[in-house]
Amino acid sequence: MLLVFNQSSFAFAQAQVVPSALDIDPPVIDHESLEIGVAGQLQLFSALVVDDRGIEYVDFHYRGTTNSDYQKVSMAQVAGTANFAASIETELGQSKIEYYIEAADTGGNRVLKGFPFFPLVRDLELPPTAKPSTTDVTSNDSNGGVGSKWLYVGLGALAVGLLISASSSSDGGGDGGTPPVEPDDEVPLTINISSPLN
Repeated sequence: MLLVFNQSSFAFAQAQVVPSALDIDPPVIDHESLEIGVAGQLQLFSALVVDDRGIEYVDFHYRGTTNSDYQKVSMAQVAGTANFAASIETELGQSKIEYYIEAADTGGNRVLKGFPFFPLVRDLELPPTAKPSTTDVTSNDSNGGVGSKWLYVGLGALAVGLLISASSSSDGGGDGGTPPVEPDDEVPLTINISSPLN
């Protein structure tokens, strides 16, 4: 028996094998990884995911330690964009997050950014230690310093009063000794006081 194929039968056979509506292209994930985060704070992960037909889902797989199991959360699409995002809580003593992103289109094509056996990594640093701010130091100095300043002023006035009193009594009642100190006369006075805060 002789089989004859003409050009129209070949075109029909080709259309049956590879339909024009077949989706063979997977989605594309564009993700710029942030390499360092702060432990104990919420970590945001985002990716731009596009496909020529439509996105079925975008999942975020993550774990805190290398040999633990991955957990999965769905990445939510940011309204009106092709961006997808997920937020992950971290613990204060956590040192890293290992993760990968998985996306699938409506045709069933799937793609990964990172892999379970070779994940992307975000290292986590401890938050900076709490240091007293300039405002705190100033307020402490001003609260403690106001009382100290009034004490110094009181001691200074007392010293001046004692000096004038001693000067008045040393004139011998005006018997020709040292002349009495007039209010307009200048009396040298040196007081050295060190602050208790130093």
